[in-house]
Amino acid sequence: MEKVILWEKEIEKDFAKASENQLDDFLELVRFVQKNGIQNVICKSTLDKAELWEWLYSKDQIELNDIKRELSRRLEKAECKEEREYEEFFGKIGKLLAIKILLLAFKRENVYYISTIAEYYASIRNYLALEKKNDFCNDLQECFPNIFFVEGIETTVNTLNRKFEDMREEIIEHLIRINDYYRKFSDMLENHKSYREIAKQFIIDTGIDCSPQSGREKVQELKETRINEETGQEETVVCELHTKFKTFNIDKEKQDRIYFFPGKQGILGGRIIVKHIGTHL
Repeated sequence: MEKVILWEKEIEKDFAKASENQLDDFLELVRFVQKNGIQNVICKSTLDKAELWEWLYSKDQIELNDIKRELSRRLEKAECKEEREYEEFFGKIGKLLAIKILLLAFKRENVYYISTIAEYYASIRNYLALEKKNDFCNDLQECFPNIFFVEGIETTVNTLNRKFEDMREEIIEHLIRINDYYRKFSDMLENHKSYREIAKQFIIDTGIDCSPQSGREKVQELKETRINEETGQEETVVCELHTKFKTFNIDKEKQDRIYFFPGKQGILGGRIIVKHIGTHL
């Protein structure tokens, strides 16, 4: 997903009103954006504002000195554009185009205005929810940082029993819940909980139906072999836990689902592995 992230034109007003925690979260987001090479653009008229630099260089809040110092460095690393070009980008916010536009701003006027990493992911997932199937499958990986999608996941999406467009938002909802359950999966596995116990707790916490594979003859299809980075040895894991989408009066055996492995330290950085998004295996 190609993106351009704009700095809000009156960002100095946001800075002046923000708490230390808000500024910390904002700075963490800007670090993330620049570290990952995401194009970030600031309007020349913003950089020319005396009010912005007065706030950055003022020493009246000692606890903010380090934050202000780094913010000034990050601002200087942003790509400066003239007003006309900046406004062209701004007018494309929320539109499903080749380049997706987000805005660095503290006021959350719409889902594409962001000031935290969590809001960044919410925004790009909102664009994901508008995409056609091929783009959707290509963009899944960057939208869910705690999940590894196996190669060929788009082939499994083609097995859905209902139209992809009818399923798209529910797929994203399930993936958000799985992604955000990363720490809980890890804790339960460390405490030697069974897959059945993990699935039961997942249902309680998320309201999404989940279970391990019941028919053992199908388990072979759900295996993934990966190198454990800690031991250097190959390991085979089974992506048999699965969430189930709502049936909408279809045969239960045709109830589409997401099959996944809840993760293990040393394998793909401990991320959850999603092997199949589609028909019941």
